[in-house]
Amino acid sequence: MSALNSKPTSLTGEQPPLRSWQVRCIRQALQTLSPASPHFLCQATPGAGKMRMAAVLADELMGRGDIDTVIYLGPTTSVVERAAETLSEVTGQSMNGRLGAAGATYTYHALHHRLDELKRLCEQARVLLIWDESHHAAGRNDGMGGMNGANRWGLALLALERHVRYTLALSGTPWRTDGSCLPLLRYMTATPDAPGPDNSFTGVNDEQAEPAEYQLLPDFIYSLSEAIQESICRLPRLHLVDNSDIQLTAYHLHSGRTETHRYTSIPHLLRHPAMHYSNLLRHSAPMAHLLDLGCQQLLALRQYDPDAAGLVVASDIAHAETLAEQLEDRGQTVCLVTSKSPGAHARLRAFRKDTMPWIVAVGMVSEGVDIPRLRVCCYLSHVRTEQSFRQVLGRIIRREGTDDPECYLFALNEPTLRHFARRITDDLPEDLATVSLAGATSAGLVDPASPTTSPATPASARLTPSSSVPDAPSTDKPTAEGDDLATRLTLGALSSPGDAIAPDVEFSQRFIARLIALQFPSPGQP
Repeated sequence: MSALNSKPTSLTGEQPPLRSWQVRCIRQALQTLSPASPHFLCQATPGAGKMRMAAVLADELMGRGDIDTVIYLGPTTSVVERAAETLSEVTGQSMNGRLGAAGATYTYHALHHRLDELKRLCEQARVLLIWDESHHAAGRNDGMGGMNGANRWGLALLALERHVRYTLALSGTPWRTDGSCLPLLRYMTATPDAPGPDNSFTGVNDEQAEPAEYQLLPDFIYSLSEAIQESICRLPRLHLVDNSDIQLTAYHLHSGRTETHRYTSIPHLLRHPAMHYSNLLRHSAPMAHLLDLGCQQLLALRQYDPDAAGLVVASDIAHAETLAEQLEDRGQTVCLVTSKSPGAHARLRAFRKDTMPWIVAVGMVSEGVDIPRLRVCCYLSHVRTEQSFRQVLGRIIRREGTDDPECYLFALNEPTLRHFARRITDDLPEDLATVSLAGATSAGLVDPASPTTSPATPASARLTPSSSVPDAPSTDKPTAEGDDLATRLTLGALSSPGDAIAPDVEFSQRFIARLIALQFPSPGQP
């Protein structure tokens, strides 16, 4: 009996029953896929279980004789390995690409080198092509034999398309930051008042994309709102940390003058021409504060969930090494996985089943990696796109059971990230989403442990409104007596017409955390 009827069998025995959304999506795909409609896009929130759905769909298509072989494409080696395991478990057949196997799994990078081989396979068998995290590919057939905006992976997919029977695209964020279209998928021309596939999500990135001309039409959508309501995903608690007393001292090399400016928030500090967000991520004060908040939160969670773990997303390898050292200085055990870490993929697999509290990475745990015990994230990446922000949130949002209803993400109160955090609430009905501010303790820190020691505490009882950070920065004011200023950060000189400045930045200990909370009413409430 098929997995679609909730009684699947596999190499490892009986599989758990499918979720309601997975059943609906599979049935719709089975009705939709045909020689006249060979492509299907499933847009489901990160952490919802897209790969399990895809594996069962592949099994159903093989069972009814529509396909013979499955080819899976994914962004990274670790994602591809997990996909191969899931496909084998559900179908009961090998997916190693060797003689007698029912399929093969590759990274997008490997696709270019195996294109001719895969074309020959597709000519000899009826193939289902599953391309996961589909936003990595770009390219659109212009209808006249040409390709618009195609990247290397998009060109390879378009070249393979004519040889496969069906394609299944999977993504929780099916758009590209550069505004280009994804290959193989259906688009409609956007009206002047309607956003294109990317306009709704690019927000205020460092490099704005051109307005999209087309609007993507997914075949099936499963939203974050539905996933939280159905207890598939955790309720995300997003803490954006700010500082109400920042001092910047700029030395003008040309004139020899020193100027001191005072700022009451990080957004206003970043308006200074010599300041950049990537520099703040390496400043000892905000970096230490984010790690402290993450450690406090994870300690509270591990009181009743001993396997709970935290993820720190760094900007580069050197930054990751520094963050790992700082966690170890706090008595934490850390798994560091980067592209230069020996045996990184094996360590990542081991961490999934371990009880180690922290993992630090740059990009290896950003998308598609399934580690459900991750519940806390410190976002210290310089990447500021909504796609990346949501993908990282997806690493901590997948629930394991009934006793892990919430997850926590800590980041600096940078304007773009704040915009993305607020947009997450847009995924929910207006009567269920609220935006609040968390009160600071007398020491100037938000204590994440005290309001969350019991998962049964109502969401409404966990929020204490406080005044927001003042909007207007003040300049040239002396440091208030008694302020405890943190370590300075000296930036390299910034060339400007006729002058250059090398600023020092100091943060007071008065950090506060803005909490953007997604709330749901208690059972029985309207």
